[in-house]
Amino acid sequence: MKKTAVFLFMGLVSSLAISQDWRHEVHGSLPVFFTYSDTDGGEQGMRIMSGFNPASLSFSSFAPPQNDIEMSVTLQINSHLQGSQVQNSGAFESRVADIQIKGNFGQLNVGKGFGIFNSGAIGDAGSAKGVGHMPGGADQGNATNGHIGTGYVYANFNPRIIYSNQLDDNSRYIIGLFNPEEPANVGTVETKLPRFEGQINLAMAAHEIWAGILFQPVESTVEDYNIQAMDVGGQFKSGELGLRAAYTMTKGIGADGLYGFGGLSDAEVEGTQAYVEGTYQLDQVLLGISYGIGTQDSGTNASGAIPEIENTLIMLFSQKKITDNLHVMLELQTYDSETNGAATQEYMAFSTGKQVDF
Repeated sequence: MKKTAVFLFMGLVSSLAISQDWRHEVHGSLPVFFTYSDTDGGEQGMRIMSGFNPASLSFSSFAPPQNDIEMSVTLQINSHLQGSQVQNSGAFESRVADIQIKGNFGQLNVGKGFGIFNSGAIGDAGSAKGVGHMPGGADQGNATNGHIGTGYVYANFNPRIIYSNQLDDNSRYIIGLFNPEEPANVGTVETKLPRFEGQINLAMAAHEIWAGILFQPVESTVEDYNIQAMDVGGQFKSGELGLRAAYTMTKGIGADGLYGFGGLSDAEVEGTQAYVEGTYQLDQVLLGISYGIGTQDSGTNASGAIPEIENTLIMLFSQKKITDNLHVMLELQTYDSETNGAATQEYMAFSTGKQVDF
């Protein structure tokens, strides 16, 4: 018993000695918005709520380099401000639990984290510190959608294995295998293969362009189909002016830009996502406007008729840097959704908020 205690104590001392050589960091952000929305034919509402990004707290630990290998781990915890019906639900989640290994061979990320496909498009300034589409309208609870479904597909947080490396000084590629989506309402689903995502980025001074692909087969007892997409986009800057644009073609993904959620209704659906954003930097104030659209074509599949859908979002926004850690934001948006030519949701919303980064 005494020997066991001694060994446990020595192991603890040894582990503490090793951990002392590690470097530890804690980072986070807390965005909070005051939003007023007016839905055509529906509710007018005021909410204090999350924006496109929920509150987050990230813990990162960096191992001392050994054998030309750098290793780190990151765990992120996220919290959503809630809507009127779920004030005290305390919705918490962990979006990131990632191991990163870097060396002469490139970089390997293993665990849970952000997706690859459309990750370049999601870097739009309006969504980064803003609100965007509120699918819940005045009763929006969790984080909002930004331009998801009105400009790009959601690069969701999933378990994955990612490899990335430089092609040269200006270009980089990233490829990954992801846990496959298992759509509901399509009978028994086989998930024998992972989802594949890849992207190439080319950076030139203040400019950047990217192209990406996504592919996953869905085998079910009702209908076999593929979730697949490709995108191109770029960001261009000249002095205080900035322009960002992206275009995405999808199959097996509905106009909402969410893959795997629509189940059989998304089988064989063809759609597009696109947006363009212009910004102007005036000292510490960023002014911007963006227009985005998400569509799907009519047709038929095993679930029946596929409706024609068009979602449109226009955002006017202003973001001011008060201190290195505090930003304040204003946003005015209008959203419109039509199914087979008939309006299904229309609203206007005004948001003002702040974000503290630490």
